[in-house]
Amino acid sequence: MFIVDQAAVRYINQQSGSIVISLKLEPAMGGCACSTQHITGSYLPVIALGPPNDSDQFNQITVDGITIFYAANIQPKADCSHIAVKLKRVLFWSWLEVEGAKAIASFK
Repeated sequence: MFIVDQAAVRYINQQSGSIVISLKLEPAMGGCACSTQHITGSYLPVIALGPPNDSDQFNQITVDGITIFYAANIQPKADCSHIAVKLKRVLFWSWLEVEGAKAIASFK
């Protein structure tokens, strides 16, 4: 379900050797006045270096020597066969991004 590009593998190994992929609620206001459901936000995939404080709350898999802790409800998008972890760079800044993970809308 996960692939990690080689640049990301090197970066993660230099930093911590593991990552956490979780879903973070990004609140939103609104919704359709004609509907009984109102959108309250979306759970978007986020990535962090290092193991989680509460590792029993996450599933765990090892890919290319990297330990990935991930939330049980993370899924690939419908048009993707996997979730990719990639290293992005601009000048002297480097960061990890998750591609192909499905966001989950939250309704109230």
